[in-house]
Amino acid sequence: KSITEPSQSENTISNLKTIEDKRTFLEQILKDDQMVRDSEKSYNLMVKYGNDSKEHLEYFKAQWRQDAINLQKIEGYLKEFGYPKKTELGKDAAITPWLVIHHASEIDERNRNFGFLYKAYLTEDISDSAITMYLSRTYQISFSEEFEVEGAYQLEAEINQLIQKLGLEAKKLSVENSIKN
Repeated sequence: KSITEPSQSENTISNLKTIEDKRTFLEQILKDDQMVRDSEKSYNLMVKYGNDSKEHLEYFKAQWRQDAINLQKIEGYLKEFGYPKKTELGKDAAITPWLVIHHASEIDERNRNFGFLYKAYLTEDISDSAITMYLSRTYQISFSEEFEVEGAYQLEAEINQLIQKLGLEAKKLSVENSIKN
């Protein structure tokens, strides 16, 4: 399986005119994302060659290359159209930007897309577990530790505590204000 590089023949964002064009574009990114993720293959490479082997590292490098391509496409899509509506494009298309951003390993990549994901959460285009998973992973990458909720567990409290710890409160307020207007 090869990595899907952007090409002239692919739908470019400016050519996405219809709902079907947008759905197809996003679903292809989802397929490209999943194509390079195979836990059985990863496990077999690790067992055969070792965890730190060149072969096992190449498997992850292929993921990272595809993730970078996918992130570039998703950020272009989000800039042009905003977060896809689940009711309009379907569950797979709507989950794709979240999944791609969730796979980003750089804090600035994750944080610059927080507003899109938070708005998608507020408008129910992604689930509470999706936003929590994204925020928890961002926290883990930022602080090299798992997040522990302060006080009795409540989902909304966890989300708000993570946003506060990650310094995303201003972006949160901006999104909330944009929805009110």
